[in-house]
Amino acid sequence: MTRTPSIPLLVWLVAVWVALWEQVSPANVASGLVVALVVLTLFPLGPRDRSARVRPAAALRFLVYFAWKLVEASAIVAWEVVTPRNRINEGIVAIPIRGVSDVVITVVANAISLTPGTLTLEARRSPAVLYVHVLHLRDVEEVRRETLHLEALAIRAFGPPEVAAALASEGDSAVASPPPSTATRAPRSGGQEGRP
Repeated sequence: MTRTPSIPLLVWLVAVWVALWEQVSPANVASGLVVALVVLTLFPLGPRDRSARVRPAAALRFLVYFAWKLVEASAIVAWEVVTPRNRINEGIVAIPIRGVSDVVITVVANAISLTPGTLTLEARRSPAVLYVHVLHLRDVEEVRRETLHLEALAIRAFGPPEVAAALASEGDSAVASPPPSTATRAPRSGGQEGRP
């Protein structure tokens, strides 16, 4: 089954093409239409996740929490750089998450990767697990708790309405009780132990 290209997306791609040429002409519009059709045919968009909703108040809470974690992690990494003592204790943690939608998984994985000192290495959909590299790994359970808290905030801000409502009714107890755990730790303290 082939999907017909979205008209607004087609118009947008043609407009971008014409803007890149910096001149509106019949030839630019026609070539933009051809290029847009080829692009949309060769690289069709998948089905859109219609369960995602943006809730402004919850999105603001998510952004404030993320900004705080960003500042906190930046300060820790900056301190590590300017001090002579090496306190790096890196590891990879597998964190089972709720995985309620692709949108939420993507938001959480990208928020983790944007935070200095952490990087999402892999996101699995079934079962929903994030593999996160942590530069300053002290406690695996703390990494799990913080990631699940971030996911709960993302669900409340961008998740399906029924899941966000269920999570809101559970309160912070939902964050304290994560899904079944398969988290692992692979410590490597500042290059002192053998690297794989």
